[in-house]
Amino acid sequence: MTARMLALVSDCYGMGGGIARYNQDLVEGLAEGGAQILVLPRHGRADGIHLPAGISQEPPVFNRLWYSVKSLWIGWRRGPFDVVFCGHVYMAPIAWVVARLIGARYWLQTHGTDVWESRPPLRRRAIEAADMVTAVSRGTRHILLGWVHLPPECVRVLPDTVGDRFVPGPPSNTLRDRFALGSGPILLAVGRLSASERYKGHEQVFGALPALRAEYPNLVYAVAGGGDDRRRLEQRARELAGESAVRFLGFVSEEDLLGLYRLADLYVMPSTQEGFGIVYLEAAACGLRVVGGVGGGSADAVPDERVGVLVDPSDRAALVAAIASQLARGKVDPVAVEPYRKAHFAAAACRLLARLMTQPRRRRGAK
Repeated sequence: MTARMLALVSDCYGMGGGIARYNQDLVEGLAEGGAQILVLPRHGRADGIHLPAGISQEPPVFNRLWYSVKSLWIGWRRGPFDVVFCGHVYMAPIAWVVARLIGARYWLQTHGTDVWESRPPLRRRAIEAADMVTAVSRGTRHILLGWVHLPPECVRVLPDTVGDRFVPGPPSNTLRDRFALGSGPILLAVGRLSASERYKGHEQVFGALPALRAEYPNLVYAVAGGGDDRRRLEQRARELAGESAVRFLGFVSEEDLLGLYRLADLYVMPSTQEGFGIVYLEAAACGLRVVGGVGGGSADAVPDERVGVLVDPSDRAALVAAIASQLARGKVDPVAVEPYRKAHFAAAACRLLARLMTQPRRRRGAK
């Protein structure tokens, strides 16, 4: 498809994390379909990165005011652009202004808590002005449509994708020894240990471990990731589960992460507020069954018992039973996550762009 897009994003190439990865997957999928995309990030440099054909990335602009000025200047001087893509709802007001200024269609991406909680009037107007909104999950779409005035057909689901390197493989005894994980079973969780993300359910799992270790004496819970809540969580783990039941691994490299998925016996993170839960997909793609939490967008990443189960983490008995039952079921057939591979994601993104290019522009802010 022939389309020129200006992508206003928080981060893309040169940064890690779920949103940066999502933006990379999106622009690459659209570029494969023929789109020409100029990325303007707030963070992250593409220096030394070989970008795919059809994609270029400007240097980052950290200051919000200067980012807005540069967005307007690029939109006016580097066009024409057919579409202004906004990769985060916090940037929606400037994306709306740029799109209106240059007469482009306006595509807004939403991820989860960015549209669940903070709802200032200007942001709401900027969301309602979009020609198309994409959400990473049905849960996020449902919450968004509950408080903004948008035609339901303007809000589409474009879920996260899982990288092609996430496939089953032999377990690594090197990692087992390095992290002192013992004979297992090994429960695994991956993510930031942030005070703002206590909904991920680590403490509830800590509380379930004594009952599980009564049946599996060598069971350990391996928690990968760092953050400002780690010290408190370490103390809570000792209080709730004892001295040896939880291993805090800290930050792990991409290579070690893949090895941990292949080494573990079950992925356990009963989060109640995931926008989607890309880690659930990564785990399942490597053959791990998943115990997630009820709430948010997790139902899209853990759609049925082929992948795992969702549980209310506040119900300790149910959490213990879910972990025990999933351990007994063995590995996941990776075929269950094939719809979330990059090829499917790219095709879906290109269909959405084609639809956006052919539909009439909405009157900005129309109810």
